[in-house]
Amino acid sequence: MDADKRRYEELVLAVTVALFAAVGPGVQGAIYTGGPGDSYTMGDMTGDVGLGGAVVTLASAANQSFTRGYAPVAISTITITDDATPGIKNGTPIVVRIPPGLAMTWDETDIAATFGGTALGKVGGISYAGSNKQLVIAVTNDFAANDTLTISALSFKDYLGSGSDRLELDFDNDGEADSQDDKTVTILSAFHHGGMEDG
Repeated sequence: MDADKRRYEELVLAVTVALFAAVGPGVQGAIYTGGPGDSYTMGDMTGDVGLGGAVVTLASAANQSFTRGYAPVAISTITITDDATPGIKNGTPIVVRIPPGLAMTWDETDIAATFGGTALGKVGGISYAGSNKQLVIAVTNDFAANDTLTISALSFKDYLGSGSDRLELDFDNDGEADSQDDKTVTILSAFHHGGMEDG
């Protein structure tokens, strides 16, 4: 019986770690807090869990919604914040990616972003990749602890589907999402089902 319980505890721990690795911080996890015969509870794991490596965050100023169409619409200002142990390095670009399932692109005719924050002088030009789903920002100097970079004066366009998702950040050039925006981007359906007094 003790061996079965031990295996169960090890399985729960493995699943919890995998969940944090896949989804990121802010996810509730299962934690064992009692004695023999007690159970696991959800919601006790409320802080971020460090799994190794820098934690670099991406945050838009607001949620954004778009109607289906092609016209460019300005982005909400994006803020990237590096870790206390910095992860953004000279020569490795920052990539802000529109998830594959969200049918829209960056406006590739925007060739100059407006940057701000404490890392203002540590980035260079921008480019687009992956069929304009990826904004690529050149990094020209290592970021310092807790450096911030704000990004504005760019646009999205070509809203050809519907749905909601979050922008993704890849700061170490491994092709994987290191973090997600804490705000959402939504493409509204072509048909709006409103209330009684809607037009």
